[in-house]
Amino acid sequence: MKNLAKGITRNHAPHIIIVGGTSGLGLALALHHQTLGWQVSVVGSSAAKIADINSQHPAIVTYVCDLTDPNQTQTLLDNLSGISFQKLIYSAGSYTNERIHHLNQADSDQMLAINLQAFEQVFRWASSQLKQQLKQSCQALDMTKGDRPSLICIASIAGTIEYPYASLYAKSKRAMIATASAYRAALVPYDIQVNCIASGYIDTQALRDLNDGDASHKPFIMSTQAAVNHIMQAIDDDVELAIFPRSMRYITSALNHLPKPVLNWILHSKLDKAK
Repeated sequence: MKNLAKGITRNHAPHIIIVGGTSGLGLALALHHQTLGWQVSVVGSSAAKIADINSQHPAIVTYVCDLTDPNQTQTLLDNLSGISFQKLIYSAGSYTNERIHHLNQADSDQMLAINLQAFEQVFRWASSQLKQQLKQSCQALDMTKGDRPSLICIASIAGTIEYPYASLYAKSKRAMIATASAYRAALVPYDIQVNCIASGYIDTQALRDLNDGDASHKPFIMSTQAAVNHIMQAIDDDVELAIFPRSMRYITSALNHLPKPVLNWILHSKLDKAK
């Protein structure tokens, strides 16, 4: 792995690491934390995007890593192990529309690696790091109410609906939600906060690219800034699983209360390609 990290400035500002923080929602969260006075480190796979951040936001520390390669990911984590941090957000994701495109081997490997395998690798490392930092009392951070050590992952509202014909994307996000819930329970004795975000459609460049440049037709789509506001509020309120927007939360709740045969028929016919 070629490490493009800029020199890290040691100070007493709280430190956040955002994996998948070089574009879209991840970058928006990085910039938001920077405005709040946080020291920000971001991880991404695109050297071009990292170069843009280095040019436009030189105070942000950047790392390049291919999360589909567990060896590269481990090297990244080893490099980060000597750095104290207070919050980590896993915002990396991979999506292939399985209703339109046949899921090939490359797409399958990439979605599984980024949405689940690398997430588990990063969360395992991050929880261990935070526990070690707490035990050694070596966090040079200003601990105030609402600033507990925190792990946050960005899942999807697609992972909140349980039915057998779900796509690989939805199943991996559902597994992410369950994994985050297990970490939340396990880290209670350490007073480490864990939150999972399951949002609907967010008007990012990646979503627009998947929809020929315009995603305005997506139901209940929200701006990136609105999504950041929802996420920050969910973290402040320590919501275990934050599902938004409200309209989508109501719809998914209603779907999950339907008899399973009815739910399976609706989602199989409306959301998935014919099997």
